[in-house]
Amino acid sequence: MKTFTKSALVSASILFFCGICWASEGYRTYGMAELQNIHCMGNGKLCVYGREGEIFQIFGSPYSGPSMLGLLSDDETAQLETSSRRTRGTAIWEHSLTGDDGKTVATICDFVSYSGNALVRRIVSDRVIGFDCGACFEERYRIHAGAMSFEPADLEGFESAWKVTIAPGVPFYSRYKSGGGYSYYIATAGKARIVSFEEASKMLHIEAEPGESLIYVIASDKDGEGSTPNLEENARTIAETSWRKLRRECRRVWREYSGPQRKIDCKALARKDRRELREAVDNVGTMLKAQQGEEGGVLAGIVYHMVYVRDHYGVSRAMLALGHSEEARKVLQFYFDIFSEYGYIRNAQAAGWKGVFHPHENDETEITGYLIVQAFDYYEKTGDAAFIEKIMPMLEWAASAQQKNIVKGMLPFNGDETYIAGGVVPRSVMYHGSAEATLLFIEGGNKLLDFVSSRGLWSDEKTASLRKDIDTCTSLYRSNFFVDGRFYLNNPEREEGIEYPETRPGVCLYPGYLEHYLETYHYKGPLYFCKDCMERDMSEIEIPEPQRYSIPSAFLFPFYIDASLFTEEEKENLLQEVIDLYLKTGKISSQDRILGYDYGMFLYALARTGNPLAGEVYRKMMDMRDETGAWVEYYVDGVPNGCPCRPWESGINIEAALEYAASGTTSNP
Repeated sequence: MKTFTKSALVSASILFFCGICWASEGYRTYGMAELQNIHCMGNGKLCVYGREGEIFQIFGSPYSGPSMLGLLSDDETAQLETSSRRTRGTAIWEHSLTGDDGKTVATICDFVSYSGNALVRRIVSDRVIGFDCGACFEERYRIHAGAMSFEPADLEGFESAWKVTIAPGVPFYSRYKSGGGYSYYIATAGKARIVSFEEASKMLHIEAEPGESLIYVIASDKDGEGSTPNLEENARTIAETSWRKLRRECRRVWREYSGPQRKIDCKALARKDRRELREAVDNVGTMLKAQQGEEGGVLAGIVYHMVYVRDHYGVSRAMLALGHSEEARKVLQFYFDIFSEYGYIRNAQAAGWKGVFHPHENDETEITGYLIVQAFDYYEKTGDAAFIEKIMPMLEWAASAQQKNIVKGMLPFNGDETYIAGGVVPRSVMYHGSAEATLLFIEGGNKLLDFVSSRGLWSDEKTASLRKDIDTCTSLYRSNFFVDGRFYLNNPEREEGIEYPETRPGVCLYPGYLEHYLETYHYKGPLYFCKDCMERDMSEIEIPEPQRYSIPSAFLFPFYIDASLFTEEEKENLLQEVIDLYLKTGKISSQDRILGYDYGMFLYALARTGNPLAGEVYRKMMDMRDETGAWVEYYVDGVPNGCPCRPWESGINIEAALEYAASGTTSNP
């Protein structure tokens, strides 16, 4: 497993630029955008994000929980150099702390237990090591610090303990609130003691004396409604179980999961590259599972404590490629459970809290297409027809939702679509025809029709209705999205045939003001503003002039979903445009900002066509990983940007790496 090191100087710089500080109220806060090299530990109920020996978020159950708790090195301990490694095949992390003389002064082992539902930290040191445990959260959630309360606890089997309670109503993302409160025990054993509590900062100070020390953050197992029935039971389990037994169980569970990954064939790679790919597979496979809640949904990284439909397409494909079909099925089951209760799916939904959705503009399109294609990827890999029939009501709804949005043979963009959310194209294209959303409808719809027709599941009328709409979109696709032989991401002509809704969820588009609201109001054209901005001066606001956008990364999408609508010649011509740009500029895009999976999609297409450039792109993609072995949300001039620990981008890229390894374009001397 790769080892990475943090020097005291680098640590101080990172903490400064991330905005981690003692704010005026005294609470420890941080700016998430600059945090990188984040790893995740989790058991489906309790989730933990950290970097090296510091932990910035401890939350759950369930996984859609507020990031209020942290476990940070105190000022003196933070000066030590830290090197970290993950035990292969597990989410168990080990850290080594060394002094100025290069000698190891302490070792730390971190993991999340399956029995007792706790973060377990074991420290062996030859000097006093200090930690601060308590209020540590994103700057925007600092206003909720008053919802946290601390009180000493008398727990049998521990040297010291405090109870931390988070009141109901604290948001876990944006404005979305948990359905109930949370309670935790912070407890110590061995040589560790909670020596003080500072009310102003809501921080417990823990000191680990020389020898063996244990720190636990114990959580309850929620029932989805916010009750905490077994916190005391979990505390007794932790007190009565040695940390070694907890670690053995953790290692066993993880290695049962990671077993299929160890069977992946890398023999086609050059000998020196095989270990690297096996390590990358282990890194991504562990990261995906650690962020998968017990309900089946996978968090979208440290910033986003919700479950996103679009992201799960790349996640599911990676799971299938890594041999984790059961985990891929659980993702679909997660969505089906929500659909069964509410009759719809939105852009993102909470894990574990019923009825909490993060809607965006046009949630009936694109994500619904991904949902259908994802289901049939699972079916083609597993042959599990019974499960597809079980979730058929959801797939039928996803198809009909798209049908309602067809105008001139095109579907619109979803408001959280990658190019829009990433600022690659402006939000003014929202009601334009979307080449990718329309293609997803065609490809997924054809697979759905093949399945239901072969089993006689639908009436002739229902089948004919979907077939007619697919045929319309298919027959008009090239005239809609190709102009003079060039492929475009969008078509403004769709907007000419629509009636704008009076309100919609999504982003306020008042100039210089981009904020998400559950309701925005139509101003004119594609412009929607929040309630407050509707009262502002509109005299200089103009409707944006419609434009078409031709984006190299969009040229690769037909390869990625193996689109039958495109001929092989058409796909290869699109790929050649990206190749020509890359050979001319050394970049995959004319923009400085690229998506975290752009090189993965490029590699996937190169490997599928046997292009010898695949080796160079493979190397470039692999070199973009952070120190935990994951890819991030965006890159600007090659520098990681946005959310780290990202399943969607990492999933796409690891599948591309496996495609390359199996493509025959590699060399094995």
